[in-house]
Amino acid sequence: MSSKEDVHKLVSTAGLLLVDAMVFHEIIASLHKGVPTLSMMMASKNLKRSLEDAWQYIIDNINYEPVLEIALNILRNMPATHVFDRELRVLANLAYDIASSKVLLRHDLFGRIYHRLLLGKLVKYYATYYTSIPAARLLARLLINLPSTLNVKSIPPTYNGEPLKVVDFACGSGTLLSAIYKELDARHRIEGEALRIDDLHRYLIEEGVWGFDVLHHAVHLAAMALFLHNPLSVKGSKLFALRLGKVGKEEYLGSINFLSSPLLAQDMLLSGGVMRGQQAVSVSKKESKAVELPSFHICIMNPPFTRSVGGNLLFGSLPKKERAELQKSLSRILKEKNIAGIGQAGLGAVFVFLADKYLEEDGRMGLVLPRAILTGVSWRKVRESLLDKYHVEYVITSYETNNQWNFSENTDLSEVLLVARKRKSDETSGYTFFVNLWRKPSNELESIYLGSQLKNLYGRGNLYDIENSNASPYHLKLHGKKVGEAYSAILTENTFGIYNTFSQMELNRTVLFLKKGIVYLPDQGIVGGIKLTTLSRLGAEIGPDVRQVHSAFRVSQTSSIYKAFWGYDSSLVNTISQKPNAYLEP
Repeated sequence: MSSKEDVHKLVSTAGLLLVDAMVFHEIIASLHKGVPTLSMMMASKNLKRSLEDAWQYIIDNINYEPVLEIALNILRNMPATHVFDRELRVLANLAYDIASSKVLLRHDLFGRIYHRLLLGKLVKYYATYYTSIPAARLLARLLINLPSTLNVKSIPPTYNGEPLKVVDFACGSGTLLSAIYKELDARHRIEGEALRIDDLHRYLIEEGVWGFDVLHHAVHLAAMALFLHNPLSVKGSKLFALRLGKVGKEEYLGSINFLSSPLLAQDMLLSGGVMRGQQAVSVSKKESKAVELPSFHICIMNPPFTRSVGGNLLFGSLPKKERAELQKSLSRILKEKNIAGIGQAGLGAVFVFLADKYLEEDGRMGLVLPRAILTGVSWRKVRESLLDKYHVEYVITSYETNNQWNFSENTDLSEVLLVARKRKSDETSGYTFFVNLWRKPSNELESIYLGSQLKNLYGRGNLYDIENSNASPYHLKLHGKKVGEAYSAILTENTFGIYNTFSQMELNRTVLFLKKGIVYLPDQGIVGGIKLTTLSRLGAEIGPDVRQVHSAFRVSQTSSIYKAFWGYDSSLVNTISQKPNAYLEP
């Protein structure tokens, strides 16, 4: 990406944050008589000065500093020119139109635009993948509506008799938390003994929903996304922008620091400098107070996928020396927690163990993960932990054509949605449903309908057991057309992927039986047996690990004796047989 494109996207993101702040301003003006409306300020000759004065008044007198602070700093750093005033008025008119539409306010508009504007390096090194709204709603639909002790009839909603606590340790712009909010709101409207929508909103914003991220502007948008569901006056929120990097002798790893301690220390939070007090990025005010993480009943996450192999640099947004120091710090933490060896899986695996640490017994986690979680060697410890402590309830995979294997909008990675419940100590695991989507839901209504179908399958896994040669899959339908299949299995193997190698149950059943030496034909059933062995027992070598190659060689600009096939583009590489396209040197 050229520097010109970088600057364009940076300016566009700044413009987005200004519009976001203006929309928020218009809502605040409707709640507080002392705040002028946008239309009143647009009548002034100097809109920049009017906005600066109004936002400073709001910060000083109403305490919405975290929402307006970034935008105010942007505004103050812009020149007071005729051109800027003209463009600022264009943004103000847009904000005025958005603020008047309750529909747009409720649909994560700013988060959606923000992730389209993300700079290439941010996407690559922070792995800030944006969960699509339909995928987020499908995941939230299951987490909130599957059988559990969740009670939303009264306020606060409870789980296991305790006030409900939900967390996203990599919240980004808040799409997943917003989906959770919508499902809780919908369920309260249906089941509530007396509707207390405003009280539910205040509890969720102030106490019930927790979120963390290392991008301050993303957390700003997350706070706004939640607040705009019901723009009432609230006291604060539990969304925090965390440091990533080294300050003095201290090393900050964002949410990963919570593996070592539940204490949200005062110097872990982002601000202009190291703070004396803890800063919650809230929609109401900054609060300097001690914060200790509670246990959570629900964890929903699309964790970063960066790893230290194949050029996908772990902590790659940082200078090389600082990055190396943080990688050592991460390795030390993983070793202390007895989960060393998951580094090659990337930060996604680390975040799964983080979620496990803070998830209460009988609580649920819903994750968006790379499909490598099902079969990858580097993810083995994660699968072992899930088998040991969880009932993996749903594994949702997309087989949609044209490389639509993802559930995030700005990646072509193959991903899965995973729902798992933390078992009680004396409880055994049940059936896991494998959901193979031939077409993903394209909007929230389709996600709600699809999620309801999957919810109704819960507890009926014996009817769709893949190892029962007489069982058929459940046909998932949208608008009367089949869009996928669902079937079940008792997970007995560490490699989950053996159950969904293909999009159809019958093909997967054939492979599963063949692995056991049983010949199964879809139109005939079991017809015989066959002896099989593994390549390793035959002495075959698959080849070196990618990390071994990267640590021993670099790409040469001139010819050498070491030829290699280098790089991978799924749109170009569509056969197994390939010719060398690069030279390497030690």
